[in-house]
Amino acid sequence: MLLLTSVSDIVRLITGAAASTIEVHTSYVDVNGTTIMPGRTNTRITTATTTTIVASPAASTQRNVKAIYVTNNSVGTSCVVGVEHFDGTNSVELMQFVLLPGENMGYREDGSWVHRDQNGAEYPAAGLGNYGGKSIPFMKTSTATDVAGCWYCTSKDAGYPGAWAVGTPGVNGRVTDGTTAADYGCIPIPNAATGGNYLTALEMASSVNHTNDFFDCLWVNSGLVVTTTTAQAITTPTLPARDVNGTTNGEGCTIALLITAASTLAAAGANLTVSYTNSKGVAGRTATLSAIAGSQVPQTPVIGTIVWFQLAAGDTGVQSIQSITLGTSMLTGSISLMICRDISTIGTAVVNVSTPKLIGSPGIRLYNGTCLLHNILCSATTATFFSGSLAVMEK
Repeated sequence: MLLLTSVSDIVRLITGAAASTIEVHTSYVDVNGTTIMPGRTNTRITTATTTTIVASPAASTQRNVKAIYVTNNSVGTSCVVGVEHFDGTNSVELMQFVLLPGENMGYREDGSWVHRDQNGAEYPAAGLGNYGGKSIPFMKTSTATDVAGCWYCTSKDAGYPGAWAVGTPGVNGRVTDGTTAADYGCIPIPNAATGGNYLTALEMASSVNHTNDFFDCLWVNSGLVVTTTTAQAITTPTLPARDVNGTTNGEGCTIALLITAASTLAAAGANLTVSYTNSKGVAGRTATLSAIAGSQVPQTPVIGTIVWFQLAAGDTGVQSIQSITLGTSMLTGSISLMICRDISTIGTAVVNVSTPKLIGSPGIRLYNGTCLLHNILCSATTATFFSGSLAVMEK
């Protein structure tokens, strides 16, 4: 909405080049009490000057500017054009474009601006962020995994980036920030300077075909006792504002168990439970596992094994964790809990040949501080070499 509410208010166009032909159409509606009167103005400008393109309304009348269309109808001259609101004392720039010959800029009734080329195709919205694309390489050499069908996280493996470590934050854990030293080793996503980062494409190749998954780890802990079979209390801090909505509620987040040192169970375990508060703030919810490969802890989980919990029916996120109950002693090793937001999955079809994946516009939002990690759903237990890249656009 663009309003002229006094007899001093006008909309002006500033043209930066002579020998150009700038054609302007404006449409507006005047409101005076119950009287509504539409109007329009056409203007042609051929000099570098400041021109009124929407005049002031009459006294006691409000003028609502519905549309502004500015076209550079020159043959070979580009022109900088800027639209400003002037109240008789102060001028405020609303938008500025460089129009090449044949190009058009427009203001629409919903308040948005558009820039079209000479063929009428719409440019991306103006601003550095739309052109701040980064290609982030990814390479890892994993060790052997447990059993086919289980999950394995490459965060501890060598490659690019180097190994990521949980650290020693204790049972209550720590929130993560992929741009700080404590989380170096996650896939590096520089914070957006303006706007936000969006994952728009990725590709992956591997020496053994698996399903690859990338996730943002928001919180992680350490210090859980693997031989304690009763509930171990946890007080998690407020999550960083990186859930699917960019808030601390944990919407779209789930819980994972990461094996940080090889362990041994009497048998594969599915009786682990986690008590948590869901993303709507309801406490006393229980996350569980199932007795099937991929949803249980293998009998001899190696370092890097990761197990994803199932949330209670109807829940769509995790805000905090109150306890974990192992149910059965894990005898040896060490474990960490994580709260994570899944980002994107990609499979591979041919060994050592990249598989691409394009993500529809605008992409998947990666909030500042994202601690991006990689894990796989194993098709085989063989140690695997991974290579790929992620396309991240700042918009």
